[in-house]
Amino acid sequence: MLEIHFTDADLAKLTIAEDADPMWELLMSSYRIRRPEGEPFFGRWRRGSRSAVPESGRLLMAAVPPYGYCPDFLTPLGARTVGDGIAAMLETPPQVLAADVAELAAQGTRVPPWLRRLGDGEPRELRRLGTALHDYYRQCLAPDWPAVRRTVARDRRRLQSGLERGGPQLLLSTLHPDITWNPPVLHVRFPVDQTLHLAGRGLRLLPTFFAHGMPTTYKDPGLPPVLVYSIGHTTLDSDAEPGPSLAALLGRTRARVLMTVAITRCNTSELAELTDIALATASQHASVLRASGLITSTRAGKSQIHEITPLGLGVIRAG
Repeated sequence: MLEIHFTDADLAKLTIAEDADPMWELLMSSYRIRRPEGEPFFGRWRRGSRSAVPESGRLLMAAVPPYGYCPDFLTPLGARTVGDGIAAMLETPPQVLAADVAELAAQGTRVPPWLRRLGDGEPRELRRLGTALHDYYRQCLAPDWPAVRRTVARDRRRLQSGLERGGPQLLLSTLHPDITWNPPVLHVRFPVDQTLHLAGRGLRLLPTFFAHGMPTTYKDPGLPPVLVYSIGHTTLDSDAEPGPSLAALLGRTRARVLMTVAITRCNTSELAELTDIALATASQHASVLRASGLITSTRAGKSQIHEITPLGLGVIRAG
């Protein structure tokens, strides 16, 4: 369990990242290539990207085990482009590199000689890793980067609207199925026990396209506080306007509700706002779609968060 302790000042400094973070997306995508979770959403991308990973990509895979600890230095926060992110990574102080590589070894990960040299402060190895990250991004992420940004932007607009309407505590209460807000502590399902005291620094929320399952954060509590978590996933890149076949099958309004849930995970109030229908109508449509197995609804505080299912995604594709 991850416990994040807030003060009143931290609640006032709760922010949402302005854009998809290329370094976090790069990291999370490297998990998606090697791990089977999320097949309905990432399967097509995974199959295409596995064959596209450049030879230099083995450096990235060696530095990032498919499960467990990942070195913090790989994901400097706030870069607008992958070039900026890699440039920031190349400025990592030697003592941080040494500590991160030592932590990787302490977790039982096999550390290859080049990575040990990187931890010992060899700048050439850090530059090689930077080149590998750039090659991987160019081959595996760049073709889909505009769609990733658009999808994350939709989720960000939803979050920002919720923050402005209900304030930080309501947003934290409905953020993610693996997150529980019990003031003043945010409880996050996490593979290890970890505690983070914000101490007035605030928290940045980072919705991430290639994240899947449990949220994550840095291991080093001294780094800028961030919570990285999955958006409501979809392989689609479209607006919530159903085609004629889907509209004929479900009815236009219900089809639009299904399309909206496919594009972004949302609660019932947000669903009503996004589809421009009454709250009671949105609730009724969600109930029918849930009973049909096309969406799931998970309790989060006083709200229910609706997400598309593989069956729902299949119906949309067929329509």
